[in-house]
Amino acid sequence: MIMPVHGGEVFRLAAEAGLQPEEIIDFSANINPLGLPPGVRESMLKALDGLANYPEIGAESLRQAIAQRHRLPAADVIVGNGSTALIYLLARALRPKKVLLWAPTFTEYERAFALARGRVFNLLSWSEGEPHTLDKLLKKSLEYKAELIFICNPNNPTGSLRTPEELEKIISGFAKAGTICVIDEAFIDFVGADCSFAERVKEFDNLLVLRSLTKIYALAGLRCGYLLAGEKLAREIGGLLEPWSLNSIAMAAATTALKNDKNFMAETIALIEQQRNYLTAALSALDWLEIFPSRVNYLLARLARAIDIDDLKRFLFSREKILVRSCADYFGLGREYMRFAVKGEMENLRLIKALQAYR
Repeated sequence: MIMPVHGGEVFRLAAEAGLQPEEIIDFSANINPLGLPPGVRESMLKALDGLANYPEIGAESLRQAIAQRHRLPAADVIVGNGSTALIYLLARALRPKKVLLWAPTFTEYERAFALARGRVFNLLSWSEGEPHTLDKLLKKSLEYKAELIFICNPNNPTGSLRTPEELEKIISGFAKAGTICVIDEAFIDFVGADCSFAERVKEFDNLLVLRSLTKIYALAGLRCGYLLAGEKLAREIGGLLEPWSLNSIAMAAATTALKNDKNFMAETIALIEQQRNYLTAALSALDWLEIFPSRVNYLLARLARAIDIDDLKRFLFSREKILVRSCADYFGLGREYMRFAVKGEMENLRLIKALQAYR
């Protein structure tokens, strides 16, 4: 089976290199460097005592906690085994004939809807580090007459962020064309400003908001995400969700994290902003590496033409056991693009020194 390319392949690469996973510094996956929120580890250990029992069939307690967070009815919340699983659920449930993506963006959108026999169109919304103007982008997008569009905000891998005013214009414009807008907010919690559209699904009949709990809460190994929708779409999509879509440990961890994250969120945002600025300044000083502006916990970079991405990846791994993410598989990018996660100060310093030693 051919699997898609992603970051975070720590276990496979550690096994191949004869290393322990904890020896690897993973800059290829964009996970909160603070780790788990308070109380989460304890809640997972406690959940082990109940493993002989089935989890809640519809993850009711977690859905209720999410609903309270966003001031929505629990019926508007669909919980799944990670936000990627929910992308595939969307494809199966809605089966749009035409899907539009603003590229470059997360690669699983295209794969999920192509597997559901949809025609997927990539429209470049960003090139050479410059976003295309929204009015021109909207005008061109409407020509596709797509039934569904995915908008990643903040966008992966560029790190760019659309304002609430821009999103409202986008959603309203597509509503007139009968197009469903899916806003993927997997990394929105790393943004200091309140730019989420989660609570606005009750305002727009054509709006779905996808969220991840694994990035901000450092739960990537457990898998947990959710989808927010108005009553009609929630019923249509949720009806195809299999029972027991989330295990007991993931449910306990996510529910606890949501209840104990106020100070944790503030600490995360402060750390990411500080370390992103530090990393950007240090890496921008390298004459063979261009760093693009970012609002989140990762940086997109472009290598000078003389640099071979595979050679650089081998150097970083052999010298410091550092993993980075090539962006060659993103539509609109190429082998000269790569992505770095923003991590803690010590890890970031090791990356900086390793890159300085390369040339």
